[in-house]
Amino acid sequence: MLTHSVAARSAALLVSLSVVACGPSEEVQRQLAELQVVSAQKDSLIQAVTENARLVSELSSEVARVQSPTATTGSEGRDAREQLLTDVRALTTRLEETERKLEESQQRIERLGRERADLNTQLAQVRTAMEDFQSTIESQRSTINALEAQLAEVREENTVLAAEKTALEDTLTTMTTEVNTVYYTVGTKDELIEKGLVTAEGGSRVLFVFGKRGETLVPARGLEPAAFTPIDMRDVREIQLPDPEAGYRIVTHQDLSALETAPDEDGKLFGTVRIADPERFWAGNPYLIIVRT
Repeated sequence: MLTHSVAARSAALLVSLSVVACGPSEEVQRQLAELQVVSAQKDSLIQAVTENARLVSELSSEVARVQSPTATTGSEGRDAREQLLTDVRALTTRLEETERKLEESQQRIERLGRERADLNTQLAQVRTAMEDFQSTIESQRSTINALEAQLAEVREENTVLAAEKTALEDTLTTMTTEVNTVYYTVGTKDELIEKGLVTAEGGSRVLFVFGKRGETLVPARGLEPAAFTPIDMRDVREIQLPDPEAGYRIVTHQDLSALETAPDEDGKLFGTVRIADPERFWAGNPYLIIVRT
């Protein structure tokens, strides 16, 4: 029964260790091994006590037989008594040896008991440490959950900010494109008048005056982009004129000093209009009207 109880307690201790941690440490494994040794030694002591009890019983029987009167006389009686004495001495020797072993066993049991107490203390400390570790894990898990929630909020904010940034970039791109978009058209006097882009006004003959004497072409009011060719002044710095042999004049108010090649003395341009400084050339007017003379 004692062996079964020790084994049951050992199994219960193993289960407790399994619950406390995912796997026992080397120190706990060593202590468990010592506990198994203690259990085995207790089983051995129980067998020794049983053997001692049997010897004591035999010794008592022999002593009783020696003390009882016998009818045997003469040499047979002496021989029987001497044999009994011999047996008693042997039993006494065995009893003394057994008592010595019992004393050693008792001391060993006491030592093992102390070791077991120490083991139980250490196991209790392990349980406490594991409970503290579990509490730390739970605390860290809560912290991680809070951080994940904050991270989700930051990601959502970043998504909103990214969308706003994209919208702002699109708006900026659109505004920049609009600011840098200019318009030009090239045609004959009649074509430009028919499109409503220029009008003929009377006056003295000065620069930009051609056609009949006293007529001057000037830009019409309320010009619309749809009647022109749009270009980006940052990219387009050359406008190819349709007829390289014909002369052309600029009707609108642009800074002609910003051209790479200035008009001739009659104000005419030939071949290609090359713009050296786009910012200055287009600063006064986003519309450029070129008429063939």
